[in-house]
Amino acid sequence: MTKISEASRNWWHEETEGVAFTHALDMKLLHSEQSPFQKIEVFEHEIFGRVLTLDDLVQVSHADEFMYHEMAVHVPLLGRKREKAEVLIVGGGDGGILREVLRHDFVTRVVMVEIDERVIEVSKEYLGINGDYSDPRVELMIGDAAQYMREARARGDLFDLIILDLSEPVGPSSSVFTRTFCEDFSGCIKQEGVVLDSDSIFVGKDRAYFLQELCGDKDQNLVSIMQRDRLLPHVAGYRSIVQLYPAAEFGFFLYSHDGYDYSEPVVSLTGRHYNAALHKAAFALPTWWKENLGF
Repeated sequence: MTKISEASRNWWHEETEGVAFTHALDMKLLHSEQSPFQKIEVFEHEIFGRVLTLDDLVQVSHADEFMYHEMAVHVPLLGRKREKAEVLIVGGGDGGILREVLRHDFVTRVVMVEIDERVIEVSKEYLGINGDYSDPRVELMIGDAAQYMREARARGDLFDLIILDLSEPVGPSSSVFTRTFCEDFSGCIKQEGVVLDSDSIFVGKDRAYFLQELCGDKDQNLVSIMQRDRLLPHVAGYRSIVQLYPAAEFGFFLYSHDGYDYSEPVVSLTGRHYNAALHKAAFALPTWWKENLGF
């Protein structure tokens, strides 16, 4: 067992104000900058490796990034038979979602819209978990996702899968946590397509909370907006863990026109985290999910 000297402690805290919760990591700062949009920092942790934070919130670590990225991509892509697929990634500056999407030969087009080019550059330099931006299938757009989605909807650009790889509703991400954004991405998904959203979940003594609603205005909670307004009429969920995200309990949410059941993989794939059995099991939801979260 690795023992770290108490004298070496250099505690970094992530605070979730809305629930008065913090977790701490003993880390060494490798890089810090203020981009035009947010504070970007990279740390080194003895056990978890390099950790990317944006505005003091953990985004990815070398230790567990695959837990999130594999479950976000392979469940919606392998849960339905497709001859080809066009994918839109909203956010995703660390590049892990892109990496996993590009593993599939039937993916013919990937558009990635990231507002902060520095997140991409810093992640490539310090993390190296990104997919290949030079892949001919990839269109990398640097700009505001809300504007991109609005324009894509107006021109009738439709996708088989839209992955919302967003940080919490603070800083540059706040512009997409709105009902208008939900209307726009709902207008950009094909009839047999699906939108993938995700969030950390806290279980309180009275009910469960999405991290989105704890970090920002409760009206900026995409899951609740989609459940309430049914802009895409079918909302389903599955779960996983991501150890360095607040509370570790993590939910993935599927918004669709047709309510297709994505719980059965049509192709077998074994990743570092993902496999066919885990794919199926992720849809077995706890009773408290059903009672507190409406699934």
